[in-house]
Amino acid sequence: MTNLPTSSRKIPLFPLGTVLFPDGVIALKIFEVRYLDMMKQCLRDKTEFGVISIINDLNSDDESPSAAFSNIGTLAQIEDFDPVQPALYITKSFGTQRFKLISSAQESNGLWIGEIEPLANDPVTPIPEEHQKAVELLDEIISVIQSEDLLGEAPFKKPFKVNDCGWVSNRLAELLPISLAQKNHLLAQTNPRIRLDLILEIIEDDGLRNIKMH
Repeated sequence: MTNLPTSSRKIPLFPLGTVLFPDGVIALKIFEVRYLDMMKQCLRDKTEFGVISIINDLNSDDESPSAAFSNIGTLAQIEDFDPVQPALYITKSFGTQRFKLISSAQESNGLWIGEIEPLANDPVTPIPEEHQKAVELLDEIISVIQSEDLLGEAPFKKPFKVNDCGWVSNRLAELLPISLAQKNHLLAQTNPRIRLDLILEIIEDDGLRNIKMH
């Protein structure tokens, strides 16, 4: 069953130069006070924060602050929050649900707060026969990652849903060396079958079929 969007709400934002997809895992080193306080509050209240891409210079005076961010992001749930020094924490969070950014504002401590509208989760969509090559490519990448321990722990949460268009397309979008704009465009696709179609087009157009992870 698809989870329907709920009404808008406000959440803390973590702007990054990358994209998090649902079921993806993101590791962050936290040392700025604003983000340490944010993470501690999220843990205490059992709430999520929003991972959103920076697409323009945050210091630019030419556009409104909201224009600095992508209009689509992903809610993140903290899984690990480990102090390695008094003011340095290593965190691991996983993506749960996409959201649309309605507006954003910066607090006095520098933390960005976004008004967001959660988006429906991908419906379970079986991989069509003609797209099995996408599954094969993902299997190869996962095998290389695991055999060479390239990324430490798995870069996404189990179980591996290799028969589902949404899960496969999300994992390929995270792992393939494609541009931030392409990743955001893929994240914005509400139809997982279309997202997978677009990924395969990118693979063909950019010559990524024989990609190797190094």
